[in-house]
Amino acid sequence: MLRITISIPQASRSCPARKGRIAIIGGGYTGAITAYLLAQRSHENLASITVFEPRETLGAGLAYGSGDLDLRLNVAAHRMRAVPGVPTAFFKWLEDNSRLSTDPASITRGGTFSRRRDFGLFMNDLLKPLIEAGQIAHVRQYVTEVQRNRSSWSITRSDGRVDEADTLIIATGHASPKIPDQIPASLVRSRRCIPADRLDAAISEIAPAESVLVLGTGLTALDVVASLKTHGHTGPIHLMSRSGLLPRPHASGDFAPHGVFETTDATARGLLRQVRSLVAETERNGLPWQSVMDALRHQGQAIWTQLPEPEKKRVLRHLRRIYEVHRFRMPPQVEALLDKQGSSPIDVSRGRLERVRDVNGKLEVQVGRPMGQGNTPLEVDRLVIATGPDAANMLDYQTLLRSMRDSGHLVPNALGLGIACDAHCRAVSSAGVPQASLLIAGPLTRGTFGEITGVPEIAAQAAAIADMVIRQASVSTRTIAISG
Repeated sequence: MLRITISIPQASRSCPARKGRIAIIGGGYTGAITAYLLAQRSHENLASITVFEPRETLGAGLAYGSGDLDLRLNVAAHRMRAVPGVPTAFFKWLEDNSRLSTDPASITRGGTFSRRRDFGLFMNDLLKPLIEAGQIAHVRQYVTEVQRNRSSWSITRSDGRVDEADTLIIATGHASPKIPDQIPASLVRSRRCIPADRLDAAISEIAPAESVLVLGTGLTALDVVASLKTHGHTGPIHLMSRSGLLPRPHASGDFAPHGVFETTDATARGLLRQVRSLVAETERNGLPWQSVMDALRHQGQAIWTQLPEPEKKRVLRHLRRIYEVHRFRMPPQVEALLDKQGSSPIDVSRGRLERVRDVNGKLEVQVGRPMGQGNTPLEVDRLVIATGPDAANMLDYQTLLRSMRDSGHLVPNALGLGIACDAHCRAVSSAGVPQASLLIAGPLTRGTFGEITGVPEIAAQAAAIADMVIRQASVSTRTIAISG
């Protein structure tokens, strides 16, 4: 007997396709917008869309779920193109829900910089009708284990129940910040040294007059400063990183991205030359340098994919921090906060953490300074770790991801930027093979795509993933037995 397996479209009346069961692990913005687009575009092609997210709502995650009202988006609301095809959806939601009138501080010379929590509420409102209609299932459980069966994935919840999925999408977001080896674990346990992603739970224990050292000078560090000030902190705050560079401010007014980057000279040095040339050109024409950085951002994925691996490493080694402070700019409200320090100084410096120890109830922090600046120890009451996500060790931070690495389904990206995947977001196995039914979404794919941190870029990727999954679900197989 000869058995022949052929693919047939779902539209076939003689043998309808088995509908796809889609599971998404992670319900922050990335997982939520992917689920939303799958539900909107599936046209009955999918059997189920399940999002595993222990938080009460979908779409907020850690980034947009904080209750701190002084944490703001670092992008103007009209540029938060969160829903593909509806670029003004978020700004319209702000207007329709009177958020602009109840939050007048959001309106600045650079645009409307709304509260992060508002974006989380917007995403909740976007998905709520689909959840209530049963098009999306929100499972408020952690996933503890994933196993590959012959043609599906078995997903074990934290309550022990097991779900089956035909396609699995990993959208767990950023890793936690790495705890530097120089910080004793006992100081972390006592909340004398606090990772930034745990600050909400510990900030009430920080006395207003305490001195605080914040490791890091990026947007996360500025969030720490804003949170401390919201809670009435009056003591000195020190921000320190190896570069000592703060995020740059936004330009006032509205402007379009300016500049086209050539990929013929696909080198780190060539890219830097183009940026400098375009900035000089725009400033001669009366435009701000921010317009060039916005153009670089929009073309970032195309540029990144054209760079050879050695040049990508040079970009990361020599240009990454410079790019980040110009790309991830501070909200105008934080800029104003830094300008009016008053009697509560905020000090920013360059330095390398060398040692932290408890000396008579204080933290003695030994800092390696640039040559000629001396290495006098810094004495503070608290230390907050705001060095950004540890993308190089992403697979070590969650038991689930670690187990999937151990089983060969996931491997780290070779550049130390999240999880390895191909240009179609298919996870690359330890054997180097892309897996069609295991997809990676969001910032976890930064090593492959380069620019994939902002909401518009993630939304575009989610749309591509949704279309690909729906196409796969519209094709099935049947076996014909031929006797002979």
